[in-house]
Amino acid sequence: MKKITLAICAALASAGASADTILGFDATAGLWKPAYSGAIGVDSYNVDEFTLAEDNVTFLQVALEHPVPLIPNILLAHSKIETNGAAMLSESVTFGDETFLVGSDVNADINLTHTDATLYYEILDNWVNLDLGLTARQYRGELSVTSDQQAENIELSGVLPMVYGVARFDLPFTGWSIIAQGNGTGYKGDSHTDLTAKIRWDFVPALDFALEAGYRSMTLDIKELDALQSDLEIKGPYLGLSLHL
Repeated sequence: MKKITLAICAALASAGASADTILGFDATAGLWKPAYSGAIGVDSYNVDEFTLAEDNVTFLQVALEHPVPLIPNILLAHSKIETNGAAMLSESVTFGDETFLVGSDVNADINLTHTDATLYYEILDNWVNLDLGLTARQYRGELSVTSDQQAENIELSGVLPMVYGVARFDLPFTGWSIIAQGNGTGYKGDSHTDLTAKIRWDFVPALDFALEAGYRSMTLDIKELDALQSDLEIKGPYLGLSLHL
C-alpha cells in the first residue's frame, strides 16, 4: 500500500510540473477601428452604399489559467460592434420581410455585439506558446433598416460553436512577443472567422503591464443563423493594454 501511495504521489507531482504552478489571470482591454465591406440582406445589398461609420469598437478579454492538468482554462471576451449609415436606393431591395422601393432614403443600424466563452488547454508553454480550445459565441445584435414609410428589424441572437487557437512567440530577453489568435467555424455553407495578428511589448515587466498592437479581421458569411443574412468583412487596426497577475 505504501508503495502504491508513493507511486500515485510521484505521478501527480510529475503531472503538476507540466502545468502552471499557480493561478494566472490575464485581462486585456482594447480599441478596434474597423472598416466594413461586403453585402447584407436577402438581395445582398452592398454595404458600401450606406457609407457606414468607422467608429471605434471596444474590446475586453479576461482569461483564468490554473494548475490542474485535465481541467480546461477559461477565457471570456466581449466586443461591442455598432455602426450606422444611410443611402438612397438605386434599386428595390429586400431586408427581412420588407422590400424598400427604388428611390427610398433608408437608414441602417448594424449591431454585431457578441460575447465569447472559451475552454482551452495549454499545449505548449515556453518561449513558444500554443493554446487550443472551443468557443461558444453568443450574438446580441440586429440589423435595423428604416425609411419614412417603412421599418424592418432583424435580430441576430444565435450561438455559434467555434474552434479557438493562439500561438505566441516570445523573443527572449526583449519583452516583445508575436501573437496570432483566431476563431473559426463553418456549417451548411455558412462560415465565420475572427483573426487577430499582433505584437506585444511588456513595457513594465515588474508589474506585468503590456501594450498590444495589431490587426483584426472578421468575416461573417451566414444564411442559416437566425433571420440575418450577410456576407460581411470587418477589418482594421487594433490597440490594447494588458495586465497579467
